[in-house]
Amino acid sequence: MHLHLSLSSLSTFRFLWTTVALLSITETSLDAQDTADDESAQQSTTATWPDKLRLSGDFRSRYEGFYKTSRPTRNRTRLRLRLRIDSEINNDTRFQLQVASGDPGTPASTNQTFEGFFQPKPLNLDRAFVAYNPRAAEAITLGIGKFPTPVMRTQMTFDDDLNFEGGWEQFSWKPQENVAIDLVALQTAVNEVSGGADAYMLGGYGAASFTFGSNSLQLSAANYMWRNADQIVAAQASGELTSILTNRVIRNADGIATNFASEFNVVDIIAEATLNTPNPDYPLRLLIDYAVNTKATTDRKGFWIEAGYGDPGPVGSWGATYTSGWIEQDVTPSAFVFSDMPGTNIRLNMIETSYVVKAGLSLDVTLHLTKRLVVAQNDTSNHLLARLHVATVVRF
Repeated sequence: MHLHLSLSSLSTFRFLWTTVALLSITETSLDAQDTADDESAQQSTTATWPDKLRLSGDFRSRYEGFYKTSRPTRNRTRLRLRLRIDSEINNDTRFQLQVASGDPGTPASTNQTFEGFFQPKPLNLDRAFVAYNPRAAEAITLGIGKFPTPVMRTQMTFDDDLNFEGGWEQFSWKPQENVAIDLVALQTAVNEVSGGADAYMLGGYGAASFTFGSNSLQLSAANYMWRNADQIVAAQASGELTSILTNRVIRNADGIATNFASEFNVVDIIAEATLNTPNPDYPLRLLIDYAVNTKATTDRKGFWIEAGYGDPGPVGSWGATYTSGWIEQDVTPSAFVFSDMPGTNIRLNMIETSYVVKAGLSLDVTLHLTKRLVVAQNDTSNHLLARLHVATVVRF
């Protein structure tokens, strides 16, 4: 059998083949364009790494004057610089990194004194932590690293600049529209010893917050359980830890402090109320804090009261706070309390004021008045210590 193809049949075949090829090329081009459009759309909705970073910080420089009977007036100038990076790793996870000025031997302060013949000042790793808050269980937050205090407290127990090392777990929910509950478990590594028992602090915390229109009330209770805390004394005696030591201690034959006179289990109860005033930019705040060291037999209590008016924010706004503290000698480890007061065993009166001059720029003035509660029988130098701070603060 012979197959005959006419010229017209060949022409028709060539036309059909060319048409199919063109359609195939066109479809391939359209698919490629759709893929490119999808990738472009995905790139437009997915933030790049630099887009996820948020930079912030603050700078403060202040004059400090020390005034005490029978002692020469001391004049000191200091700075504080903190630079912070926050990043949303994903929808559930955030990371924070902060470097700060200050003496690395003093964990309760990021202040750097102007001294040392113009030598450069150090920056230290002040924070580095990750917090996991899953969208599927928004009430839960898990964190680990070097992190700020995740609970309500006052500077009677922990300075504002202190950052813990370890981890925390938080459970927060609102049983009602105007009621919020927070529960926190805290595990910190105070000191690690390769050939012995480690020093650590465990914490448990609970708080209930209530709102009544523009007014609010928060009640909280915490328990800080210190273990093997005598290592703090050893570090202070050796100079490794330069923060103040005012707790009762036991000394060896050479007069070197080796142990605390008591252990520490600090129960801290705080009530804070914020009340609206006729001027909504100037609320009234009242805080009362009572702490007791249940492991000590004497000098174990502390009282802290704050009364504040105003909330500096807009340009031209101001605020003032009065603080009164009665901090007995062994209420809490003195190494970590408010760095601007001379440890524990003191009576404190403090007035703070702040005025916002320009956006991000404020002028702060603080006056501290302190006096020791208990002194040795042969010590006649317990005069009132007045400390005046005048500061310029920049926030960015």
